[in-house]
Amino acid sequence: MGKRLGYISKLIFWISIILFFVGVNDLFSQTLTRKTILDFKEELKLTKEQEEKIRKIISEFEQKVKGINERAVKVDREIGELLEKDAEMKEIEKKVKELFSLRAEAVIEELKAGRVIDKLLNEEQRKKWREIRRGSKDSK
Repeated sequence: MGKRLGYISKLIFWISIILFFVGVNDLFSQTLTRKTILDFKEELKLTKEQEEKIRKIISEFEQKVKGINERAVKVDREIGELLEKDAEMKEIEKKVKELFSLRAEAVIEELKAGRVIDKLLNEEQRKKWREIRRGSKDSK
């Protein structure tokens, strides 16, 4: 019975880890493929200057997230290796926390870029941009 419980616990753990990594990879791929404010430049009546500045901010953000994603993939592999060799839970825990930290870093970078972009908009554009974002959340 003890061996069976150990096997079931390991199986549940592996399934949890796999589901977690699918979610992390989805976060990073979504960040790089979803619509941006530039997809709504006509509705927002962005000036050429605003558009250029926003394009630069988005480009810098995507570069940062790409670097974060590359590090996350490396940590993901390391976790898999640790699990394969039945490493100490402390080692695995450390790597899982590192992976979550990378995910948080990506979210923070997105928020920072959003704040910088918001400051480039006038009041009317900011209001319209909020409405557009709310509408896209409602349609999901």
